[in-house]
Formats: sequence, structure tokens, C-alpha cells
Amino acid sequence: MKKYSDYKYASISMSADELFLAALDTLFLTNEIGAIVESGTYVGSGSSTMLAKSIIKSGKTIPAFITIEVDKSFYKKAVRNLAKYKFITPIWGLSISTAEAKAFIENDEAILHHEKYPDIFIDTLDEPASFYLNEVNGQLSRVGERSFFRKIKNLISPSNKTSFEENVFERIIPPIKNVVPLFLLDSAGGLGYLEFQKVKTMMDGNTHFLILDDIHHLKHFRSYRDVSEDSNYQIIAKNLENGWLIAKYEKQ
Repeated sequence: MKKYSDYKYASISMSADELFLAALDTLFLTNEIGAIVESGTYVGSGSSTMLAKSIIKSGKTIPAFITIEVDKSFYKKAVRNLAKYKFITPIWGLSISTAEAKAFIENDEAILHHEKYPDIFIDTLDEPASFYLNEVNGQLSRVGERSFFRKIKNLISPSNKTSFEENVFERIIPPIKNVVPLFLLDSAGGLGYLEFQKVKTMMDGNTHFLILDDIHHLKHFRSYRDVSEDSNYQIIAKNLENGWLIAKYEKQ
């Protein structure tokens, strides 16, 4: 794989190119979307704000808009940046369980053998598994000092249960399965494909929309492959150079 820092459009935030913004506007104007779930809020000024502006422009109401960020420092900034959008609910947490995240990163063939994928980007070539474990542990902003295992221990203590929430998908997806939700997956780089698989499994054939960022990156190059090969997905818009796609899943 190639270092993501060498990519022309490398950024933590999602691409805001004109084609993407226009595609978002069209998406909300021409479809009835019952809920939005975003993984990877960052500080809220990127895709969260882009979605909010397109929703407002469409004149429609989205009953539920939940955005998840694992890094506490980023989450706090996102809460401030998104405060004016009252319909958005930021959550400090992880879309899946920490145990599942850890197991996936430590055993993912693409992380362990990244040299087999010369045309795909990765955040670091130096011990990528450790890098992504730190990211899942909320360390991307460099403010944390606890180890991954100590974080897991603290997550199950009473003092943390009301603040950090893991396995968020398990709580929020079942109630929205039948309202045609939109999922924007742009969280921890090492978990993108796992999140994609989790959403598809939990939606259980129900119609939904999907936005993927970094489809040329470890995060979603396999998600992009699966979407392209599955006849149930219709790719509505994509930009390979900027690395994003918008698709609709509808059982054929």
C-alpha cells in the first residue's frame, strides 16, 4: 500500500468537491430519507455540516440524525460546531464493540499484508495495526494516555457508562431499519470495511442509502468492490479521484 499522506487529497475530513455537494442536494431533494447515521464525526465541520446544509436546502425533515465520534477531543469540538443544527445528535462512542474492533484490526488480512495491495492507500506503513488500535482507542487527537486494554477496562466501569458508548450500531439501527436510512461511513481507518459489513448485515435486505469516503484507502476499498459487484446496489454518484461514492441498496 501507499502512504495516505502522499495522496493529493489527503484529509481527515470528507471531500467537499462540487460534485459531492451537488449529489447530496439531489439525494435529499429526490428521496425520502427517514434517518441518518454517520460514523466518524471528526469535529463536525466536514460531512456532518455538508449533510445538514443539504437537508435544510431541501426543506425536508429528518426525524433522526446521529453522528458518532470515538475521539473525545474531536467529539467535544463537534458538539460545539454542530450546536446550531438542533436535529443532529452527536455521540461519543464506537459504532461496534471495542472487542470486535480489536479482533478485526489484529486479524485483518489487508492490514497484516498491506504490501499485497500496491495501489491502495494506508495511513501508515509502520506498524499499521498499532496505529489503528490507537485510533479506535480515541487517540488520534493525541490527547489520551491510556493503553487500549486499560480503556476497555474503564469503559465497563459505572463512571463511564453514561458518557462513552460502544456498539452504537446495535442500539440505533434496529429501530430505523424500515424508514430508509442513510449511512455515511467515514470513521476509524482500520474499521471501515467491518462497519460496512455490519450495516449490510443489520439492515437485513431493507432499502437504505450509503455514502462511503476513502474508497481508494484501506478503509473502504473492499466496501467499494462489494458495492460494485452486488446488483442490489445502485451507485448514484462517485468520484474516484476524490475517493467517495453514494449508493442505494434495494433488494432485487
